[in-house]
Amino acid sequence: MLNREITKVFHSCKLDMESLLTVFKDIPAPIFDTQIAAMFCTYYYDFVGYSKLIEQYMGITLDKLKAKNSDWLKRPLSQEQLDYAINDVTYLYDLYQILCDKLEESDKANWFQEEMTAIGDINRYIHNPKNAWKRIKFNQPQLMLTVKAISEWQETLAQRYNVDRNKIVNNAVIIDLIERRVERVDEILDELKKKTKNIKEEDLLEFINIFNDNEKDCVQHANVSLDNYDKSIFDILSIILEVKCKENNMSRKLVASKDELIKSISGQTNDLFRGWRYDFFGKSVKSFMDTDLKFEISSVKSADNIARIHSRQVKIEC
Repeated sequence: MLNREITKVFHSCKLDMESLLTVFKDIPAPIFDTQIAAMFCTYYYDFVGYSKLIEQYMGITLDKLKAKNSDWLKRPLSQEQLDYAINDVTYLYDLYQILCDKLEESDKANWFQEEMTAIGDINRYIHNPKNAWKRIKFNQPQLMLTVKAISEWQETLAQRYNVDRNKIVNNAVIIDLIERRVERVDEILDELKKKTKNIKEEDLLEFINIFNDNEKDCVQHANVSLDNYDKSIFDILSIILEVKCKENNMSRKLVASKDELIKSISGQTNDLFRGWRYDFFGKSVKSFMDTDLKFEISSVKSADNIARIHSRQVKIEC
């Protein structure tokens, strides 16, 4: 696993890396993620699945739905499940070779290697329960205590019992509590008792302790909101990103998420201002945000308006 002379090939490696870290206390290196490689080589609207890549590059259709939704805890595994598992790795090496060639042809191999180095950082997969709240998107600072307590409790138990977080409490339950503005510990506890299964009494008592600890040291969530002016800038940057990605045949979700664009508008440092992302798009964002020119921002509805943006902001490098 740690032999650096052997490249380990995955598709969407995050969960695999977390599982390997849990079992072996280390992660494999070096790695090659076919999902990331494909997104460097082709414009996809969303993260691309393994079966779609196999069909696109190899002309092979994989029927994964039935086996994917079956009971994988039941033993022995059915032949259909075994076939599913085998197909999940059978074509990886051929796909790896195809994507290596495409990365070289498109002069993106260095960018991809930079991304693999970042993804291969073990610190990405070590989850501190106290930071679990950062995964949850919300814009109501007064509910910070609710979010921090539940997410820390969820992550703590998930690590203790080695199960998926949603097996402890589904993220939909957390979102529901946020939307209903539930803040009192007794009300939250009642909801957790109703919405969680196989949770021990001592686990529920632990939630109270976590809630009380966070209540003593709860900080305001530095949430970034978009006012009308910011929303217009966000729309313009989104269009510039869309155009650049289509012109360079890359997937925009690989470059920047919505949150990263919002943070860049507010001047917060993020991955967009480092490495290959800065070279590809971050420079354009910085040029746009640093300009002294004042102009009226009108709502931009489609990529056809990009010419008008150029005429207003001639210094933007797109």
